[in-house]
Amino acid sequence: MSAKSTPATTVLTAIRQVLLSHEPFSSMSGGDLDRIARAAKIRYFAPGEVILAPEPERPSHCFIVRQGVVRGERPNASGDPTALWELDAGDMFPLGALLAGRGVSSIYRSLADTFVFSLPVDAFDQLIATSAPFQDFCTRRLAHLLDISRARFQAEYASAVTEQRGLATPLGSLVRGEAVTVTPTTPIGDALREMEERRIGSMPVVDGARHPVGIFTRQDVIGRIVLAGARLDAPIADVMSAPVITLPMHATAGDAAVAMARRGIRHVVLVDDAGGVSGVVSERDLFGLQRLSVRELASSIRRAPDLPALVQCASDVRSLSYALVAQGVASGQLTRMISSLNDQLVSRLLDVTAPRHDISGATLCWIGMGSEGRSEQTIATDQDNGLIFVANDPAADADAIRQRLVPFAREVNEGLDACGYPLCKGGVMAMNPRWCASLDEWRTAFYAWIDRGDPQSLLEANIFFDFRALWGEAALAEVLRVDIAGRAKGNPRFLKQMSDNALSVRPPLNWMGEISAKEDDKGVAGIDLKHSGTAAFVDGARILALASGATATNTVERLQAAGAEKGIAEGEINAWADAFEYLQFLRLRTQHRRASGMLPASESPNLVPLDDLSELDRRILKEALRQCRKLQQRLEVDYPG
Repeated sequence: MSAKSTPATTVLTAIRQVLLSHEPFSSMSGGDLDRIARAAKIRYFAPGEVILAPEPERPSHCFIVRQGVVRGERPNASGDPTALWELDAGDMFPLGALLAGRGVSSIYRSLADTFVFSLPVDAFDQLIATSAPFQDFCTRRLAHLLDISRARFQAEYASAVTEQRGLATPLGSLVRGEAVTVTPTTPIGDALREMEERRIGSMPVVDGARHPVGIFTRQDVIGRIVLAGARLDAPIADVMSAPVITLPMHATAGDAAVAMARRGIRHVVLVDDAGGVSGVVSERDLFGLQRLSVRELASSIRRAPDLPALVQCASDVRSLSYALVAQGVASGQLTRMISSLNDQLVSRLLDVTAPRHDISGATLCWIGMGSEGRSEQTIATDQDNGLIFVANDPAADADAIRQRLVPFAREVNEGLDACGYPLCKGGVMAMNPRWCASLDEWRTAFYAWIDRGDPQSLLEANIFFDFRALWGEAALAEVLRVDIAGRAKGNPRFLKQMSDNALSVRPPLNWMGEISAKEDDKGVAGIDLKHSGTAAFVDGARILALASGATATNTVERLQAAGAEKGIAEGEINAWADAFEYLQFLRLRTQHRRASGMLPASESPNLVPLDDLSELDRRILKEALRQCRKLQQRLEVDYPG
């Protein structure tokens, strides 16, 4: 077959079928897939063969892995190749060089019998210009896959919560008035003014029979009008979304929740028996039907009179987390919401417990550590907390104050245990006299950990460096944080020891770039998403933050602050953050499935069986673990030896 000949129809069909099993190709139009199938050539590379080598010119082709494994390499200081990442079926390369218009800086080597589709750069450029899914994937990659996975999770959760009270409500009962509509020829400016005057967020676009032909929402203004430079006298048809998703008036709120989750939309148009527009239901309308909202639950916590009431609130926090996933809340926001509610619960428990104890004579600050200190709690979390005090009388004996405070702390710790937050097996709780300490004692402990750097000190540092004030005088925690940040930044030996400790646990990827699962006590193959996943990001972010003097405790905020200080590329930081938040979301989903009985009980609530993951989630999990490896490689560069 000549270079310009068109492949046979059967070959085109076969190529399309291969591509359709991977993103972004499964989201692309048939015409764009045909364009790839006609332009691409299949090429074979033997194990060890170099596919691309560093060169100054922009690559002439984009490669799509059909079968096999491709490894990215760069030489280390001694000239030996260092593995950076592995690519397998469905992955494309070298996207960075193609998008930036530069030469490749890495070696791309085949690790097995590898077949790739070779797509000419002209065809690649045309797809970037014309195919939104292709362009989005190439520029955002991991974030694009996360969007798809999050939408699938949301649809799964939305289907489950249809059984909750309220979601069986007929949609017709939610309509608050006649729908405000426009025709396709209505000028954009007129439609915007109408929306502003009526304080509405959407307008169906209808034909002469009031049948919906599209919809325009406030969310469309930035992308379709402002950034696109649309003229306000242009017809609304130019910027509306079409086709519009409709449901009959007798459909339920649950039907609308599922439709919104599956389609990634915020509004559903309601139609009558003749197909005419009868109203619009928004995502906000559905949220109002939930038994609990974040605001209502926070109010219930603040009003709780005693421990039994707080036990119920804690149960409601776990239930609410399930509904929040169904509403499409991202993992970072979700864990912060959970942590915020838990913070308020802890604070209220301290308030109702304090009157029964003599805590006079000192200024107090209750601190949360670990995931609570980082605002990253999921629904399966134990306690890590402490109490800082400063005597009102400088001559007062610290031990005497501690003797009065420990019973108070013990009642609080036991109350939290009753609320479903188990006592810490390692004793990292305020009822432990060691962690009910004066500000000077806390400062001395931190300084000793930093200066010694022995294994026990490193273990303590990993737990205690993520503290945050939850109750009392927050300034005590802030003073302590500033002091230890300066001490740690000035001790490179300690940072090197922390880096070595963090690098002792590697992401579970084998030399082929595949997930290396371990069997639990029941013979189920899986990985611990905390120990083998999120912990590496938490440790890496903590070290980078300490090295740069950043005082944030949240992992993503640490990465962003340290990245800005150390000059790490924004795209690299975003990829690490996306990978971490995906692992957090997968942890939460696994915990939900265990709590509901969909997965069998396990010693670790964070162990996800690989058989429980879809092909898409396995692919994202591998990419997230590769990003974990990249973060660790950054630590190896910063702290060699």
